[in-house]
Amino acid sequence: MSGIFISYRRGDAEGQARALSIELAKYVGEQSVFMDVDSIALGRDFRQSLHESLESCDALLALIGPNWLDSADSSGRRRLDDPADFVRQEIATALKRNIPVTPVLLQGATMPPQNCLPDELKDLAFRNGFELSHTRWHSDVREMLQRLGIGTAPSSDPAAAKWIELPRASARPTGAPQGAVRTWLTRRRAIAAGAVAAAAAGGMLGFPAIRRWAMKPPTPSLRQIAFDAAAVDGKGARLATPKATAAVFTETLAGGAGLDMVLIPGGEFMMGSPPYEPERRANEGPQHVVTLDAFFLGASPVTQAQWAAVVMSHPAKVARGLDPFPAFFKGADLPVESVSWSEADEFCRRLAEITGRAYRLPTESEWEYACRAGSAAPFNVGPTITTDLANYCGTGGAVCGQSDGKSVASDVYDGVAYGSGAYDQGPVGIFRGKTTPAGTFPPNRFGLYDMHGNVWEYCLDAATPNYSDASPTGAANLAGSGERILRGGSWSHNPAICRSAYRDEIAPDNPGWQGRIGLRVACTI
Repeated sequence: MSGIFISYRRGDAEGQARALSIELAKYVGEQSVFMDVDSIALGRDFRQSLHESLESCDALLALIGPNWLDSADSSGRRRLDDPADFVRQEIATALKRNIPVTPVLLQGATMPPQNCLPDELKDLAFRNGFELSHTRWHSDVREMLQRLGIGTAPSSDPAAAKWIELPRASARPTGAPQGAVRTWLTRRRAIAAGAVAAAAAGGMLGFPAIRRWAMKPPTPSLRQIAFDAAAVDGKGARLATPKATAAVFTETLAGGAGLDMVLIPGGEFMMGSPPYEPERRANEGPQHVVTLDAFFLGASPVTQAQWAAVVMSHPAKVARGLDPFPAFFKGADLPVESVSWSEADEFCRRLAEITGRAYRLPTESEWEYACRAGSAAPFNVGPTITTDLANYCGTGGAVCGQSDGKSVASDVYDGVAYGSGAYDQGPVGIFRGKTTPAGTFPPNRFGLYDMHGNVWEYCLDAATPNYSDASPTGAANLAGSGERILRGGSWSHNPAICRSAYRDEIAPDNPGWQGRIGLRVACTI
């Protein structure tokens, strides 16, 4: 057999089509999964390319979900009763050329009666089909392949039966045998940037369901990057700094989004602030030495594009539902915000299921260690900070801005009064009044952006009044179900609140004031 053509409708079965193509690739010879935007040359007639693809195939699988007959999607794709519909053309062409056509009924779907099918597809109602269950995905795919005469699991892969359907885009199991079968997928997919931008503006975005690796996922491929970090003196004047380097890998997400993860080297640091640090609070002590193993941390707070990619590709909740577009300040490359700790935790769980990696929120000690990047000063840039280096309120007061259309501007935050928009001997600055994209300001010496200001970031830990019982290994404090730790400050807060050692806390289901709280993910590999 030289080829399998998977016919599906985006609004009905795109996620299952992608998962099936990956599963087929495991059992057949050398596979190539073609998406039309990737495999069809620019300027080529899509219809002609579709027919050419069918000519090289010996079987067509018609994936039929609950909305197969009439699932017109947001891209304006035609329904099956329209002669110009691609699904109708694919199946009609295969039937006309006597290519075996197998209806594959997905969970919740039934075979449409003959009188509901267009004339050229009525023969489909008499074709022997196959039911593909979501709960028995792996065994059902094996049985379908055997009945199609395509082959069995590779003998070199004794763990083959452990692969299950759920998330991972464009992933292929390692150790797949080489051969001649090619799996074709057709249907246009959205170009990531435009689609995410449209989605962020309130539109619908059909991210494909992707696949979870039940076996150990591939070790990420690290690349070395070089960059310019920043440093200032006590009055905020820039200092010369040597080039810094970091090891990074990119986690590919659905829709073309990518999540850059920076390797944070293991080491020892002094956690908390010394008694003489300006604007210090009692809950920042006592200072104590913490020793951490290496871990990975997101290069920036999770963006709205990344959030939407994960939520739309894994719409089933693990513990709670998620809004794909929760942010107050809309923009694909802006940080996602206005989410609660519980929602942030749910996001990490779904990301872990999609990738097979141990994604989670960072512990409080990991966050501070990564923020400091070797600095013992109040900020990772030095003894003060400027609004050229971070997004915070540099015009004065404790907090600025609005929430729900009402002013929340105040000189007092958490019982402490703040006057100037400057920290210590540094300069006053500006107030942007909104979030900014990652990369607007220089990274710290570990290669991390926006550790000070922009949006607060959740930590895994439950809140504690101080560090009197802190772990020397940096283990998260998970005792109780009370308030959770926030770090880093936001665009609306005084620079003193954005210091490396500053600690705040919030109830796990409270998203806070509009546009101010987001998250950054950690990963242990």
